[in-house]
Amino acid sequence: MKLLRFVIGFVIVLALSSCQNSDDSDEKPVAAIYDKVLYQSDLQDVVYEGISRSDSIVRTKAFIDNWIRQQLLLHQAEAAFEESELNFSRQVENYRNSLIIYKYETQYVEQNLDTVVSEREISRYIEQNNPTHELDRDAVRYIILNARKKALLDKMNNNLYNKAVKDNIFVIY
Repeated sequence: MKLLRFVIGFVIVLALSSCQNSDDSDEKPVAAIYDKVLYQSDLQDVVYEGISRSDSIVRTKAFIDNWIRQQLLLHQAEAAFEESELNFSRQVENYRNSLIIYKYETQYVEQNLDTVVSEREISRYIEQNNPTHELDRDAVRYIILNARKKALLDKMNNNLYNKAVKDNIFVIY
């Protein structure tokens, strides 16, 4: 029954959207709410090759339903605040910068971190730190790798800073 309602709703949305003026775009709208439009191209990543027709329909319907709920909630949330309260440009820029740095550091660590931890290193760590409780060797390996990762990132950051100082890249006022 739900599948039938979805198919009927989908056909109605397509029929209504075909009556609207196109904005020089050949994209077919799937759903619209307020001033937001969901296009078929937005559904490309929802369905993939090898998935059954019924699973495709279920995944597509779930995606569309979630998109509509999100748009409704977003509209309600935007209406609850003044325009000045919705200016997030600085936070968005900071978040974007954090994501870029995280991705770069992750790639740098993957390329440069030596992940081989010898039994001798593990034993030496246990002897030097004399833990009050028995440490699992995997836990010690994890501790050593985290220390190496931190040292690697610190070295990278220091190298970048020293190069910037040497090349006179920044000015402090």
